[in-house]
Amino acid sequence: LSAMAEPAVLLGHSQGEPVILVCRGDELFAVGATCTHYGGPLAEGLIVDDTVRCPWHHACFDLRTGEALRAPALDSISCWRVEQRDGKAFVREKRESGARKRAAAASDMPRSVVIVGGGAAGNAAAEMLRREGYTGRLTMLSADPSLPYDRPNLSKNYLAGNAPEEWIPLRSAEFYRDQGIDLRLDVRVTAIDTANRQVQLADGSRQDYDALLLATGAEPVRLALPGGDLPHVHYLRTLADSRALVAQALVSKQAVVIARASSVSRWRRRFVRAM
Repeated sequence: LSAMAEPAVLLGHSQGEPVILVCRGDELFAVGATCTHYGGPLAEGLIVDDTVRCPWHHACFDLRTGEALRAPALDSISCWRVEQRDGKAFVREKRESGARKRAAAASDMPRSVVIVGGGAAGNAAAEMLRREGYTGRLTMLSADPSLPYDRPNLSKNYLAGNAPEEWIPLRSAEFYRDQGIDLRLDVRVTAIDTANRQVQLADGSRQDYDALLLATGAEPVRLALPGGDLPHVHYLRTLADSRALVAQALVSKQAVVIARASSVSRWRRRFVRAM
């Protein structure tokens, strides 16, 4: 231990699992070495107070409990008990990951929260509200007919044919029911009435709210060119869009991809495999 400069991070294994040993002052922490978001190497991450930040997408984990404190990670990392003896550290048995103790919800908390958007941001907000002890009515309104998912996956492993569709949803339908999150799919918000604190839906109905969060994300840039709206011209934003691209690749002989450079190789792998 005397050779470790604080804050020090040492990568190793315990019972076959990758672990990082973190030294902060007189304390030692042993937690899982792999980010639960996309598998980033936490040994290369940043230690800030009692947390470790993933170097890839900045997910944040509690070194004491393993809890995922901030999106984009939703699941905790494992923790191990660390024993210090004779200037050495010994990683012992795995401990149950536990959440921080939350203060009781304040009496002035909103009675209802409506989240407009069913992507990763809206999902993370809903989960964190429940984890932080919010017990009021919580509603997610999503224009997408599919369960919330991380949109970048649609242009990565799924489109390349390396991931099954069952891997795409962030959570199961049962999760939202168990958490008391009213997830409403294929519902489009057309207007917001701030005076009466209501959102109006495409079917003419209204949804009351005390607090409103807009997490709708962005739309792809559409080609303002002749032919840009033809049936065989596809845009990628939703799971349905990705399915359509995969289906088109299976029957196409040529393809033109307009995308940022980092995405082109994945698209090429999918089309080359299909042709």
